[in-house]
Amino acid sequence: MDILNHLNPQQADAVKKTDGPVLILAGAGSGKTRVLTYRIAYLIMGKTIPPYNILAVTFTNKAAGEMKERLEKILGPMARDLLLGTFHSTGLRILRKDGHYIGIDPNSIVYDDNDQLALVKLCMSELNINEKAFSPRAILSHINQAKNEALSVNDYTMEAKDFFRQRTATVYKLYQEKLRQNHALDFGDLICEPIRLFREAPQVLEKYQKRFNYILVDEYQDTNRAQYMLINLLSAIHKNLCVVGDEDQSIYGWRGADIKNILEFERDFPEVKIIRLEQNYRSTKNILAAANSVVEKNTKRIGKTLWTENLDGELVHYQMARDEHHEAGLIYSKTEEIRKESGLAYKDFAIFYRTNAQSRIFEEHFIRSGMPYNIVGGLRFYERKEIKDAISYLKVVANPNDSLSLMRIINTPPRGIGKTTIDRAASFGAEQGIPLFDAFKLAIQKGILPQHKGHGFIVFLEKFKGLIDKLPIHELAKMLLEESGYIKMWEGEKTEEAEARIENLHELISAMRDFERNREKVSLADFLDHVALISDIDTFEDKQNRVTLMTLHSAKGLEFPVVFMVGMEEGLFPHSRSINGKNEDELEEERRLCYVGMTRAMKKLFLFGARERTIYGESRFQGQSRFIDEIHPQYLEIIDNRSHKPEVRSQEKEYPLFIPPFSKGDTGGFEEPRIVYDEFTDNDPWKIGMKIKHPSFGAGIIKAKEGMGADAKLTVMFPGTGQKKLIARYVSS
Repeated sequence: MDILNHLNPQQADAVKKTDGPVLILAGAGSGKTRVLTYRIAYLIMGKTIPPYNILAVTFTNKAAGEMKERLEKILGPMARDLLLGTFHSTGLRILRKDGHYIGIDPNSIVYDDNDQLALVKLCMSELNINEKAFSPRAILSHINQAKNEALSVNDYTMEAKDFFRQRTATVYKLYQEKLRQNHALDFGDLICEPIRLFREAPQVLEKYQKRFNYILVDEYQDTNRAQYMLINLLSAIHKNLCVVGDEDQSIYGWRGADIKNILEFERDFPEVKIIRLEQNYRSTKNILAAANSVVEKNTKRIGKTLWTENLDGELVHYQMARDEHHEAGLIYSKTEEIRKESGLAYKDFAIFYRTNAQSRIFEEHFIRSGMPYNIVGGLRFYERKEIKDAISYLKVVANPNDSLSLMRIINTPPRGIGKTTIDRAASFGAEQGIPLFDAFKLAIQKGILPQHKGHGFIVFLEKFKGLIDKLPIHELAKMLLEESGYIKMWEGEKTEEAEARIENLHELISAMRDFERNREKVSLADFLDHVALISDIDTFEDKQNRVTLMTLHSAKGLEFPVVFMVGMEEGLFPHSRSINGKNEDELEEERRLCYVGMTRAMKKLFLFGARERTIYGESRFQGQSRFIDEIHPQYLEIIDNRSHKPEVRSQEKEYPLFIPPFSKGDTGGFEEPRIVYDEFTDNDPWKIGMKIKHPSFGAGIIKAKEGMGADAKLTVMFPGTGQKKLIARYVSS
């Protein structure tokens, strides 16, 4: 067939081996979408398989749409008879047609995340479960995870050992009952209910097994337990199952993906044909080799080595900036330098970071400099809900007449001040011609509203208004967010999303501290004006030609000529959870995330870290990410800020690495483990006169100490550098 002429030998092999189980290990940039598309076309045109008998499953509607578009160009109208969609759309189609066998209304609606949360809250209310004691979002997260693992209510209840899970099990039961009462399904149901349907109505399963003679699954490394079970049921008879994936790009374990699905595919299907797509068409030789040298440190791999016929290209560049502001400035300068020299457009540049909170510095720097940018996978920093909420708190303290901001935060976190109460106060205020803040005070005084409806909160805000001129603005904000219960509200959720919101709030505190620096007198009003200008000014008309900012997780599947990976610091990337915990799997996933980021780069790859970074409003000295040291020296160029001369690593030259605290007994695989203290006991190791080491300043002697343990503040004298104040957790003895 003509289509085979457009493929390399491995790709052609992956297309032609159609019968039996096939595992296609498709490395980054190896053309897997083309292989999947051509494989479907080959089945239809080469083997005359009716499109009706083929099921192709993707993870995103975008991927499904792109594949359909390509197939229509090759096959014409025949492509429309193919069932090609996401796991969820496929499950819904099955339930629409045959769900009545297990009591599911074919016209059931699908609840989104907000609907799910509202239903959980309703269930908790009926069960008299206090939302302050048990976060509705945390309970919903556990219910979703249960469905990812295909755990029914009974299964989850039997496994619920602690009090929280037992409470969740109670909510889960009522939640499922109400879904059915409302003729509704959630996203988890779209996978779990077809599994239940197939088990309870085997004739239905048999029908679909006979229909789908050939099944293809994209991004198999990202499947969860429930998706794995669904696919195995459908392919159990014919076993013509082709899965495409890359274990080195499995980065969604935190949301339920199970890497074991791809690692153990050969165990599940001993007769499997494994085809490796190892030729990369995207990156230069040096970028690819550098990325390979990092990911090969992982143990949970099937194994493959990417190669390319592309040019060697430049070495991967690494530079440790002084702080996050210097980091942003260096990237701005480098972007403009490359753009002018090469003629590349802004859209050819991308900045990847580990957490959303890191975007703030770049946004502010780029706005001031006039560089156009776009954030993918998230809102602009000052447009995020938690930041808008925090700014609303500050606005009301600065100006109680701001009724709009007051309405936003008066019942956030929940204080029992509902819409009815707010409406009554607003109506009273309108009658009296006074703002909402004053209306609440007066209505409570006159007995129009009971005292518990807002009195405490009004007193709380007045207290902070009195502190405006007495505290630095960053301290005022920190105290306000803590004492209001706003940060505690997110902490109670114990979800990945909530953790990201907390990080953003801490970043806001850091932004306020930054604003205070180099200014003699700063008022809260000054900062609020600054934020208004930052968030409201939109000088970029060309929406296509912008530097792209995104998290590393959002970068998967994309490519850019020039990539900057920032925050390459131990504790930030890899994240502290992965290095301080006992689960090696988390560190391996962080390493895969690093690999994903590096392999997005086509021509140039720059890695940046900062020696000092403001975290939670405090300046902390940062240690270099272990991932830098894992790059083979021959592929890495180190830019020394102090000499301004590039240093090319060789095998003979060892680059010094400082490693902040690991879990006890963990050396991170390095030859020279240092004694570090993560969890301190009463036997505090830091003594005045003691010698310590620091990654930037070298050896020094402790002259003074404030506090104990990991958060102790040490005053250290460094020969040639002078006296510095450091946080204890970032030095070694």
